[in-house]
Amino acid sequence: MVEVFTQKLHDLANQYPDLAPLLVFFCIACSSLTFVVSLDLLIFTGAMIAVYFESFTPFFFACYLGTFFCGQVDYWIGRFVGLPLLKIKKISRFLPQERLDLIQSFFHKYGGLTFVVGRFIPFGFRLAMFIGAGMFKFRYLRFVLIDLVASFIWTICIFSLFYQFGSNTDQIKEKWIFFLPIIALLGLFYVFIRRKTQKL
Repeated sequence: MVEVFTQKLHDLANQYPDLAPLLVFFCIACSSLTFVVSLDLLIFTGAMIAVYFESFTPFFFACYLGTFFCGQVDYWIGRFVGLPLLKIKKISRFLPQERLDLIQSFFHKYGGLTFVVGRFIPFGFRLAMFIGAGMFKFRYLRFVLIDLVASFIWTICIFSLFYQFGSNTDQIKEKWIFFLPIIALLGLFYVFIRRKTQKL
């Protein structure tokens, strides 16, 4: 289902090239309301689309602003809805009480640095972090300023990685034997991190 969605996005971007960055932003922004579509996958799709255009800059800013917007939406969902979210089965699996307690302790111990590091932790941690920030009434102005920086750091790292990958797919195909063990190690690392974060 997600793969079909990203393919549709890619097709639309090719059909309407002038609106492609705006389309990428819109899809990323809307993902904050679904709790299903992976933000990482959308950034990957945006970067892959950017490879076929003269400049990647509009796509980078589309991804950056969309990423920042998602954090704001999730914050206010947590602020306005709060604890009743835990009763919604689809959402509650991302918000176990143990994870929320851990995030709250991170806020007290590390403050705004939590958002910078937390941006790089997938598997529902980001969602819990932003909704938790709203639920725990983290000071909004401080949250905005910190997440402007955190979103930029995360987006430039992830977008650059995916863009370089898309720009060098031919070379990667030629050297696939060299990259195979690296991919295997990344796969093992993925499984390890996922198991660890599921316990949070």
